[in-house]
Amino acid sequence: MDGLCGQLMLTQYGLVTCLGCCRCDDLECIYSQLTTRKVRNMMEVLERIESSYFPVFKSMLMDVEAALTEARDIHLHLMPLRRHLEAIEKAEFSKVKPLLLPLLHVVCLAWVTSQHYSVPARLVVLLQEICNLLIQQALAYLSPEDLLKGEMEESLGKVQMVLSILNDFKGAFEDRREKLHTYYEPGQEVKEWDFHATMVFSRLDSFLKRLGMVEDLLTNALDLMKLEKIEFSGIKGKALSQQVLDVYEEFQEAYKVFAERTYDCLDLTNTDFEQDAFDFQQKVEDIDRRLATIFIQAFDDALDLEHAFKLLYMYGSLLERPVIAADTADKYSVLISMFNSALNDASLIYSRHIQAELELGSPPVHKNMPVVAGALGWARELRARIQAQFGCFRHITHPCVSS
Repeated sequence: MDGLCGQLMLTQYGLVTCLGCCRCDDLECIYSQLTTRKVRNMMEVLERIESSYFPVFKSMLMDVEAALTEARDIHLHLMPLRRHLEAIEKAEFSKVKPLLLPLLHVVCLAWVTSQHYSVPARLVVLLQEICNLLIQQALAYLSPEDLLKGEMEESLGKVQMVLSILNDFKGAFEDRREKLHTYYEPGQEVKEWDFHATMVFSRLDSFLKRLGMVEDLLTNALDLMKLEKIEFSGIKGKALSQQVLDVYEEFQEAYKVFAERTYDCLDLTNTDFEQDAFDFQQKVEDIDRRLATIFIQAFDDALDLEHAFKLLYMYGSLLERPVIAADTADKYSVLISMFNSALNDASLIYSRHIQAELELGSPPVHKNMPVVAGALGWARELRARIQAQFGCFRHITHPCVSS
């Protein structure tokens, strides 16, 4: 039966090849030929003379009839998929997400209502081909040959969009699997999708893994592009700035490899990209360690809390990179100690001010200011000094600061 009816196929991961109608049309044509008057007369003759060909011919006709019944059933229940698959093919990939759940909804209906299609092997093939269609559309959207040669931020946005949509499709599949029982009438036997998800998503998962590699590469590159704007002040400022410039030039040289390559970075059979990505990651880890060392030197050279915060803002998200974050973690406790010292200084200023008021009989105020207004102005200045420093901590997400 499988030899006659076969599996549902999608051609070139594009427009659906009639969703089984070609198979159905072929069987209709064969069946119409086998049921013509001339062929029936021949069968009657073979039966009368008890020919050894008659049982074979009769068996073939029965197989064709059964296959045609099966093909008609499959064609009837899967034809509604055509509209959904064509919509996915015609839409820009970034707008595909809302189309996924309705597509799987129709797949569920076909599973529940089709007499011949509710077979795991056939459903797995259908879902695999839908995955292939999504991969093909994603590749057209991403233009892999130019993905690492164009604007990094734009390329990263596209990659993250595709990752989100494909993971949403996997999530929608699991959602429909869990809710499959809701498609059955009360009392009707429920046939679950008891096959493992890896049977469906093997190729898609490999594609997602490769996309993840590209995402990491672009994220690292975007982070390290910020080195161009880093410039230090202070006694060691010039030397540290030169070190950062050297690191930045090394990064550019390492990333230039991808711009010079002509391969498709999303081709799963291409191992050259994997090796280049591994080499780049090794270089990035070395750069991160050196950047951490430079940060520590600049932090230790900071004159006060204000300069320390300026350094933190200058490094920005670079401090969140795992290697740098690990190497510089203890500097946040130093930052808190510096703030405690600043609070102690403010407390000392306040105590001296109160002492001066007791000795003079009135608080010391700025020149030519009334006593009350001057006292209020002084208090506001002291509070602003503390609040300005404390407010800087609100932009720091390190655990030792948030606690």
